[in-house]
Amino acid sequence: MDDIEGKIISNKKIAQGHYLLRIRLSRSMGMVRPGQFVMMKIPGGEVFLRRPFSIYDYQQGILTVMYKVVGKGTEQLSKAPKGTPVLTLGPLGRWFTVSDSAIPIVVAGGIGFAGVSALAKILQGKASIFFGCSALDEVSLLKGAMHFHPFIATLDGSCGFKGNVIQLLKKHLKGWKGKNVEIFACGPENMVKSLKKLIEPYKIPCQVLLEERMACGLGLCFGCVKKTTDAQEPYKRVCKEGPVFDLWEISL
Repeated sequence: MDDIEGKIISNKKIAQGHYLLRIRLSRSMGMVRPGQFVMMKIPGGEVFLRRPFSIYDYQQGILTVMYKVVGKGTEQLSKAPKGTPVLTLGPLGRWFTVSDSAIPIVVAGGIGFAGVSALAKILQGKASIFFGCSALDEVSLLKGAMHFHPFIATLDGSCGFKGNVIQLLKKHLKGWKGKNVEIFACGPENMVKSLKKLIEPYKIPCQVLLEERMACGLGLCFGCVKKTTDAQEPYKRVCKEGPVFDLWEISL
């Protein structure tokens, strides 16, 4: 797989520390499925290793990435102006698979919404969307997706339910008792752990997109492994065997 050249057409701040980046690619990425990601070379040359980013959207040769500034690489990316050339490698990784018979529930925490946004669009009108963040400012991450009518939780109670997204989900679980439902999730590890604990008694099928630091994105360096319940091969590469996993196969 070769790099795809592109140029930044916009890099807008959408919430405190959060940005929406749009890149016009020089050629097609081919088929992109919800849950896949790209490895991006950070412009400027100061950051050597590429950074992984979920594919927020991809249409007509334009790749959209939503990201949060968490370190030197993303801080440098946030300063890249329109017209800056970039290199991306992708689409990479395993994606979400949706059953026609199950009722879909999408759960996202903060920037984790970037990982499930494409899936939410496909499931528009069919899925219940649960989104959790710290405060009202971060609710703007849902801009352009509010037609999904999501259930919103904020830790400070400034919008929607006061508490975290798993506490909000718990309030609705009884309504799905006895029904064929499946959960699709992306968010911080603590959120995923809480989700697993909540739904374990119900044994609800759940696919989760794991966020992990990566070096190559191709499965060559084994720098992004997660322990699983597979007795023969317990450690799986998030970039290759993931980033989407069956929640019940992950050791948390």
